Amino acid sequence: MTPSVPPPPPWEPGTPREPDSLWEPGPPRNPVLSVFEQLQSDQGLQRLRAARRRPVFAVAGAVVALYLLNALLAGEARGFMAVRVAGPLNIGLVLSLIQCLTTALALWWYARHARTFLDPDGRRLRARFEKRENAR
Repeated sequence: MTPSVPPPPPWEPGTPREPDSLWEPGPPRNPVLSVFEQLQSDQGLQRLRAARRRPVFAVAGAVVALYLLNALLAGEARGFMAVRVAGPLNIGLVLSLIQCLTTALALWWYARHARTFLDPDGRRLRARFEKRENAR
């Protein structure tokens, strides 16, 4: 005699249901979008998101590339990284300091970029949607 497999519970995907089941979604009852849904589908917000991402990826890529170069040189070119530049300061320490400086500059640049270009657009978008919300 072979053991029988119990049927899956009704809440699992792929379980057959009756056509008039309560689980079946019906047509939307309220076609009016919420303010959040309107904001998510707004072209202005999508442009703002794209404008925010573009420079972030470029600058973050440069900072990460510098970090990886520093890590690669530290692991593979120990003799080169140990060359003294001045007193106890060697090339490895100089590259690490340059990496810290580059990271700080990238953070400063992005904060300035966001204040100058992104924040005004964000404020305009917020004002427009607050006006819509208050009109309701």
